[in-house]
Amino acid sequence: MVSRGIRETIRAALRNEDETHRMRSRIEQQLPQLRQRLVLPEQDPVAAVMAFISGYVKSVPSCLRLVTAVSKRLGFFDYAAPFLHLAEDYFLQPPDDLPQDGGLEALLDEAFLALRLLEEVNDHHIRHLGRPLLPLDMTEANTIVHHLLGDEFASRMEQLVQFTAGQLLHREHMWEKVRDVPGRSEAAKPLFTSDDLTEPAVKIRLRLAS
Repeated sequence: MVSRGIRETIRAALRNEDETHRMRSRIEQQLPQLRQRLVLPEQDPVAAVMAFISGYVKSVPSCLRLVTAVSKRLGFFDYAAPFLHLAEDYFLQPPDDLPQDGGLEALLDEAFLALRLLEEVNDHHIRHLGRPLLPLDMTEANTIVHHLLGDEFASRMEQLVQFTAGQLLHREHMWEKVRDVPGRSEAAKPLFTSDDLTEPAVKIRLRLAS
């Protein structure tokens, strides 16, 4: 069960943003650089980015509930549980080098860590089993947030995720426990994707290299 503390943390951060507009001000300043990496709507692009950020952080509890439900139904919850607990800890006990001011900027860092961790689990299983394990495809959304955070900071977060995920994935060859789980192909079908984060009219996309 997803901790109620995560949902309250998200609500508090969104209330903080409504009062301070700190994240919005940052996006306004970054807009020229973001346009080089992202395809943004011509009309009110800042509002579109803010809607994306809100949807991204709000998606974390839904993703954790989805992974919990699917892993229990298909019989690999004991395997998934350490990753789910770690993803929750990123919210409730974020790493010391992350800002902890309760604002939306800090929460975006924590959401990125949590969702990148789940993506890393899927990437591992694609490499070793030839298919994803979890019913999530957040690759594009996570890449967009990487650009929002900035390459230097996001790359440090990526290294943290890869290190911690690697420790869990290689502990006693944990991933081998799910190699022959019945019905794992059902879990591989994405039920939650980046497209679920915003309305179709304000989709934000990665700008393809020309």
